[in-house]
Amino acid sequence: MQNSIRTSGAAYMLEKDYNLFVQSYTDGKLVNPEDCGHVMASLSLQASKSLSGQFVNWDSEECSAHRKDSVQS
Repeated sequence: MQNSIRTSGAAYMLEKDYNLFVQSYTDGKLVNPEDCGHVMASLSLQASKSLSGQFVNWDSEECSAHRKDSVQS
């Protein structure tokens, strides 16, 4: 999907949005969907009550225990 956006997205996106997406790719800042998806799935099953009602980023400190590289058994 990301390749498709870089290839033909300019015709359908605002220039600033397209440029931001392409620059993110060039800078190596695009996220592997499995990484953030793993955190979301883990949070849905195991999130602590202290996170209830909060907005957190998938790569924030609050979510560090839910990342693939730190999954607890």
